[in-house]
Amino acid sequence: MLYRVVLVVFLESIIFLTQAQVSPEVETYLAGVYQGKTLFIQNPFKKEERVFCIREIRINERSLNINYNLSAIMLDFEGHDLYTPVKIRIIHADTLCKPVIINPEAVLFHTIFRFMPIQLTDSALVWSTKGERGQGDFEVQHLKDGIWEVRKIIKATGKYEGAEYLYQPVLEEGANKYRVKYNFPQESRTEYLYSSEVELEYYLERVEFSPKSVKTHLYLSRTSHYEIYDQGNNLVQEGQGREVDVSELRKGRYVIYFKGRFPGPFSKE
Repeated sequence: MLYRVVLVVFLESIIFLTQAQVSPEVETYLAGVYQGKTLFIQNPFKKEERVFCIREIRINERSLNINYNLSAIMLDFEGHDLYTPVKIRIIHADTLCKPVIINPEAVLFHTIFRFMPIQLTDSALVWSTKGERGQGDFEVQHLKDGIWEVRKIIKATGKYEGAEYLYQPVLEEGANKYRVKYNFPQESRTEYLYSSEVELEYYLERVEFSPKSVKTHLYLSRTSHYEIYDQGNNLVQEGQGREVDVSELRKGRYVIYFKGRFPGPFSKE
C-alpha cells in the first residue's frame, strides 16, 4: 500500500533501547497534514547486519503493512482526506542508520496555522487558532444525514498570535456533530484545513402544560409543536405555539404530545 504525507511542524529523533537491550532503535517523528503529494524515504542498508535500517512506519499510530526491505519507500496516503492531520513515526536501527527524505519539497509545509481545542455546548461552538496569516475564512459545518452542511461562514481575523471564535448553533434533538473548516487565504499554497470533530447529545427540557381540565385554552411552558389525540387515537388538532386554543374540541378526554414526546392527558369541559 502506498502512502502520502505533507509535514507541518516538527521532525525529531528519540533514541531508546529495546527490551532486550541488544540493538538500539531511533524513532523519527513527522507531524503534518496530508496534501496529496508522495513522500519518498531513502532506507539505508546496514552491511554489518545485512538488514535495512527502517523497521516500522506508523501513520497515526497504525502500523503499515509494507515491504521494508527496499532502498526507497513511498508514502502515498491513499484513503486519507486532503488536508487532514497526520502523524508519522519511523522506527529505525540507530542514529548512524537514519532514513533520508529524498524529496523534501514535497513534505515542507510553510505554515504553522493550527486549530486549538474546539468545544461544543448547548449554547455555543467555540474554537481558537494560532498562526493565522491573511484573510482566510471559517466554515462552520454540521453533519446531517451523513452530509456535512455549511451553517455559517465567518471571516478570519488574520491574527498570527492567536484568535478565538464563537458560533451559536441551533441544535437538534439527539446527536449533534460539528467541525470547522479553515479556508486559507488565496495566496497560500494550501486550500483548507479541518478542525477536530465535536459532538453533543442534546434534548429539550420537558414541555409542561396547564390546566389539566380546560374550557378554552392550554398554556405551554415553552413554544413547541403539539399534536392532540382523542380516546380513539385519532389526531384532532395540531399546531405550533405556546398557547393552544381547544375551544372547538368536544367534551371528553384527550392526550397532547410535543414533537411526538412528553404525552400528557387532559379533559375538555
